[in-house]
Amino acid sequence: MANEFASVRLRLVDTPTGIRLEIYSLKLGERIHLDPVALESLTWQSPELFSTFLQNPLGPEQH
Repeated sequence: MANEFASVRLRLVDTPTGIRLEIYSLKLGERIHLDPVALESLTWQSPELFSTFLQNPLGPEQH
């Protein structure tokens, strides 16, 4: 998936503790594995929370 702001690769990964969704940032070379509960918890969040994430997308140490 890609747009003018981000490019990610999504795939299912079989781990010793079950299937996970891997989200891989092609730009940053970072990845995360999310289980079903972590994915569902995204639906519990407000759009404002995601806006907060995007204010400093690389974390507080970003300059």
